Amino acid sequence: MSLNWLDTSTLDFKVLKLLEYVHILWFPREWQNNELGIALKYNPEVAEFMKLKSEGATGWMDELVSQASDSHPAEIRRCEIAVMQQICDWLVYVLCPEVYDRQPFLKWDNRELLEISDFTGKIVVDIGSGTGRLIEPVVEAAKLIFAVEPVERLRRFIASKFTTNSSKVFPINGLITNIPLPAKFCDIVLAGHVFGDNPEDELLEIQRIVKPGGMVILCPGNNDKDNPAHFLLLENGYSWSKFEEPTDGIKRKYWKYL
Repeated sequence: MSLNWLDTSTLDFKVLKLLEYVHILWFPREWQNNELGIALKYNPEVAEFMKLKSEGATGWMDELVSQASDSHPAEIRRCEIAVMQQICDWLVYVLCPEVYDRQPFLKWDNRELLEISDFTGKIVVDIGSGTGRLIEPVVEAAKLIFAVEPVERLRRFIASKFTTNSSKVFPINGLITNIPLPAKFCDIVLAGHVFGDNPEDELLEIQRIVKPGGMVILCPGNNDKDNPAHFLLLENGYSWSKFEEPTDGIKRKYWKYL
């Protein structure tokens, strides 16, 4: 999907030096016409930054650069823009998360979440919190909310967005497969747009931190189609239904009491 949240043609390729380890970890390894390899070949400081961030896993990058053809300035710039466009969402997260926070697909009906569970007095953990959209409907009722988000810029955005609730909203660094909280810690786990890359490991880690009788809510879990994550959740006793994200179509949400 091509995103138009940001005009990447106006950006210097060095903006990639704002990316974090989690971005490099998930960085695409295959690029049409090796645009990434060409862009890195002519931006060695960005390549060196990515190598440092990747903590030694640089073989894929070295291979791309070694395969990159000699290119003229116009072609180099085209490749830079193509790479930045492909990771437009990541660049928005680290440059201007308020742009993401205004996207129309985030304007789904709060009742889609509130009708699943009562959040009153509950300890809530929001995994992959982003700009805190799932926090918005529940922040007043909840006792405490821990926003697990690996991108520092987004953690700072969440802190500023919920300033009036700073005594109960705590952004923390973590991943869906490595949540820095103890077992049986919370009453409700939320996760939006983050579940499904490694569903078995993710599900084990999510459920680890939920108290007996607590709840997991994946909202949305995936698009309106059957996929391995969908079948895994059904096999583990999750209920599900459909809902609409404005401009982005029908999605699915999943929930289960543990």
